[in-house]
Amino acid sequence: MIFKYIKYQLLTLFILGGSHVFSQANLDYNQLKLSEAIEIGLQNNKKLKIRSLQTEIAELHERDLLNDKLPDVNFHTSFYKLSTLRQFEHGILNRSTQYDVPGEQYDFTLSAEIPIYLGGKLKNDEKKAAIEVDIKKLQVRKDERELRMEIITAYLKVLHLKEQQLLIEDKMHEDTLVIKQTKALKKNGAVTYNEVLRTELQLSNHKISHSELSKEIDILEHHVKTILAIHPEHEVHIDTSDLITSTDHIGLVDDMILEALGNSEKLKISEKDVRLKEIDKKITRANILPKITAGGKYGYTYPNFMFFPPEEFMYRFGMVGVNVSIPISNFFKNKQKMQIANQNISIAKLEVEEREEEIIHDVFVANKRLEDAIEKIEIAKEAINQSKENYRIVKTKYINKLSLITELIDADNSLLEAQSNMISLQINKQLKYYQLQYVLGNL
Repeated sequence: MIFKYIKYQLLTLFILGGSHVFSQANLDYNQLKLSEAIEIGLQNNKKLKIRSLQTEIAELHERDLLNDKLPDVNFHTSFYKLSTLRQFEHGILNRSTQYDVPGEQYDFTLSAEIPIYLGGKLKNDEKKAAIEVDIKKLQVRKDERELRMEIITAYLKVLHLKEQQLLIEDKMHEDTLVIKQTKALKKNGAVTYNEVLRTELQLSNHKISHSELSKEIDILEHHVKTILAIHPEHEVHIDTSDLITSTDHIGLVDDMILEALGNSEKLKISEKDVRLKEIDKKITRANILPKITAGGKYGYTYPNFMFFPPEEFMYRFGMVGVNVSIPISNFFKNKQKMQIANQNISIAKLEVEEREEEIIHDVFVANKRLEDAIEKIEIAKEAINQSKENYRIVKTKYINKLSLITELIDADNSLLEAQSNMISLQINKQLKYYQLQYVLGNL
């Protein structure tokens, strides 16, 4: 089994190489490379599209808040049929005096109001909206990295299955040779027909394993097709060449922790959530601050109710000025709200600390698992050499009729197990490397 190693810089180029739009029309879905799959996923994945729309909504909300600073302008008109007017000079139980009024009333009024000071609410709402846009963008980046990791994991699983298939095919070829040798020995009367059956059964078992691996590859390729949202008319087959990169160099843990802390979207989202909670506190405090607005209105009204009894004339009237309101009752009502705001800030700060601890632990675990995977490969190499030598010795003895067919099959199975284990360890090492890069925020 031969793996093709490439440099990490080339890997970074095709995994992280920008999110430019490319045409999918000319892609060969029968040989879909990892870099192409990632590009398709970034364009087609439904979850990313939802995140993108949510980001656009947050940006629209941020721009919409600017409209709150503009004056509210209203036009009002009405029309009424009026009854006569009765005035009770001596109380409602006594006789009233009747006054004739015009039979209709209507008005045309234009009014405007603009906020001057609302306790800092408008300014803080704008800051909050800007932070929420940043959070949405961080969530998009986080989802993109998760999608990359999901695609890479699927590709590595397919590579693992294909390498196992190649190994089984080699064993099937070896089984064919052993069957020929066993049949030749039977013709000479050196072995029984039972030994021929045992070798043929070994071949049948390997054929079953090969078929099972093919079905698993089909399932994984369909999974990739699903997460990439590729049209059902396209049949997708994965190209796993150039998927393995050098993973033997591991940096210092302290440096990796700093790198992970600097790149983590979850940590940045938690830090921005602290800012949101602090702004919420300022908005809550604004409940006890005075509200100042400026405005005015101007219009025509009929009849003139400014006099008594009303006169049958249209009049125009306007006013302009400043309105100040102080919510006195909120000085009492706002105490619990401020306490809640303080508690929310404390929770958000604790969540930041929790995220930092999780990242430090994740880096430690990912690094240790990569180290463990590298060490196991060195041990597995010795096991393969030992299994190969054991199989060679037992096969030579069998040909010379110094061992039984069961011993040869056991030696063959031991070699197959050692080689299969090596494939799993090499793929696992590559997966652990990608997982470390994901934790570091480089994927």
